[in-house]
Amino acid sequence: MSGRQTGRQATRELVRRWAESVLRQVGAPSGATLAVSERPGDGNVEAPEDRGGGAGVASAFESSLELVWDEEGGALPADGAEEAMAGPGRARIEATLSFADGSAVSVELDAGTNETDAVVLLADRFQDAVLEETGGVAGPPCPGHGHPAVAAELNGVATWTCPHGMGRTTWPVLQPAVDWDDDNLD
Repeated sequence: MSGRQTGRQATRELVRRWAESVLRQVGAPSGATLAVSERPGDGNVEAPEDRGGGAGVASAFESSLELVWDEEGGALPADGAEEAMAGPGRARIEATLSFADGSAVSVELDAGTNETDAVVLLADRFQDAVLEETGGVAGPPCPGHGHPAVAAELNGVATWTCPHGMGRTTWPVLQPAVDWDDDNLD
């Protein structure tokens, strides 16, 4: 597999796996929980998939973040794409990170969002939430510096990179899976 990420698109299960990987890297604090839910195009919401013992915790703070972003160089969809993504009948997947104090942050994606965009958004938003919750302690550390790396898309790959030298020190947010076949099993 090359350095480029596959053309996989967001599904509830993939978003859960991507979010769990990001949370391990950013150092989500003890007591944090992840719930992933899917809202079908008709507007109904499935019960969230609780990933950590915080069942039914009411949030004191919630925010819903859309895929459309451009805070620090993030790509906006092409003209008209925004309306097509948010059109009626389009399923939405929501990943919610809840903390022990009752605060939470949610990232909402269209089902079918490409892997790179989804992973960069999850990494960016969850890293910010962990930074705020822990008072400035979050990962992953930037090699040789006292700050964390930031999530960015570089050459079609969701990467961690140094915010002061964008593109010079990078590594993929998602580590490539090892392809196992029957010949590798002893």
